[in-house]
Amino acid sequence: AFNFCERVMKEACWINEVTFWKPDEKEPNRIVRHGRVQDVEDGLSEFPHVVLNQARVHDFYLELMRNSPSRLEPHYARRVLDVSVDRTATDYPVSVRLERADPAHADQVETVRARYVVGCDGARSAVRPAIGRQLVGDSANQAWGVMDLLAVTDFPDIRYKVAVQSKHGNLLVIPREGGYLVRLYVEMDKLGEQERVASRHIGVEQLIAAAQRILHPYTLEVKEVPWWSVYEIGQRICDKYDDVPVEHVGTQLPRVFIAGDACHTHSPKAGQGMNFSMQDTFNLGWKLAAVLRGQCAPQLLHSYSAE
Repeated sequence: AFNFCERVMKEACWINEVTFWKPDEKEPNRIVRHGRVQDVEDGLSEFPHVVLNQARVHDFYLELMRNSPSRLEPHYARRVLDVSVDRTATDYPVSVRLERADPAHADQVETVRARYVVGCDGARSAVRPAIGRQLVGDSANQAWGVMDLLAVTDFPDIRYKVAVQSKHGNLLVIPREGGYLVRLYVEMDKLGEQERVASRHIGVEQLIAAAQRILHPYTLEVKEVPWWSVYEIGQRICDKYDDVPVEHVGTQLPRVFIAGDACHTHSPKAGQGMNFSMQDTFNLGWKLAAVLRGQCAPQLLHSYSAE
């Protein structure tokens, strides 16, 4: 839709096949290749399965915005304090208070009045509670580590998508674009019922050691870790993505919306968060544009949350 898919496909790492490794039946402490399959079946989609850094995709959108007729540029270094809606106002009913976070304007508070507000402010969204929504779901109570590595290894499938199951745990290999880095998802500890992953204080050294154990008898010599994180798998979702209570859908128009991690969170595997978020905002974006241009009635905006 934004005419940069060719750039994505040119820069990305193409995922064409997947290999599977499991313990050797004769020597269970060693892993062996168990199978190899085509990653995506023929005819499933017009698009290939590719991997590209989220920040790079973000760059493409920012460039498109800068070169558009409106010359759009984001304003950074602002934190949402609160959001309120004046249902009696007819022009700009939504007020947002923002705290400046840049050193030159530290602690300054700005108020923005708008016809509509979209909260794309992540899993710890301030907009979500302001409209009375909450994330509901479950957690697998399983800690995982993820890290991008520059490594020297004799593991033969390091440039493939790989699922490894060993006596020492599970591991997923995703090659990164550029031909040098590889991303490893490493299974770590089982968490207690009410335990959060932060309480384990898992460091990058533990992630590397776990990956080395899982890949035995192959070696993994880590030269650099440009990025890593530890997380717990949880899937949560809001019951509605706008500020209209269910009982008022017929009489009240939506003014505040949430999108992306603000209204649904996922395991970080497979880029689900970014890909779903782009679908959210594309759905809402054309509808908001059509309403603001007077091409569609505001009632169209009810369909965003439902869809």
